[in-house]
Amino acid sequence: MAKKKTKPKSPPPPPKCKAILLCERTIIEVGTGNVSIISVVDHFTVPTIPGTLRPFTVYMHLTDGVEGHEYEFTVELRDLSNDTVMAKGPGYRLRWGETLSRLNLLFPVPPLPVAHAGTYDLVVMANQQEIDRQKFGVMIPPAPTANKEEEGNG
Repeated sequence: MAKKKTKPKSPPPPPKCKAILLCERTIIEVGTGNVSIISVVDHFTVPTIPGTLRPFTVYMHLTDGVEGHEYEFTVELRDLSNDTVMAKGPGYRLRWGETLSRLNLLFPVPPLPVAHAGTYDLVVMANQQEIDRQKFGVMIPPAPTANKEEEGNG
């Protein structure tokens, strides 16, 4: 009797990312468990190039995970000028609760070196599948301009 061939089971789809914010920090309120997001940023200013980004937190609000399925969430920082991965954070592995549950995930990002001013991407992955990305800029402060009164008194 011939064995019936079974199709390999495809992995369940990753959760959906409904919000991704880069912020200075987050606070989880005691008692309610609510998350307060402090100082949302879309660019970082570094004193010199090459430079180092200050530490920040990535806040993500996730929905539509598969009940009981285990996910590994990671973040990558990508340099868009040459499409390279600058840094990859350690993964968070967790089992999704009820199908209709939502999840707030907080990723602390340590200080990171940057080689140039420009645009970068923070990419969120679930089981090596991209689920969202957030662009941010890196710039140096503008050079101070001389005061016109000081220029005339020389």
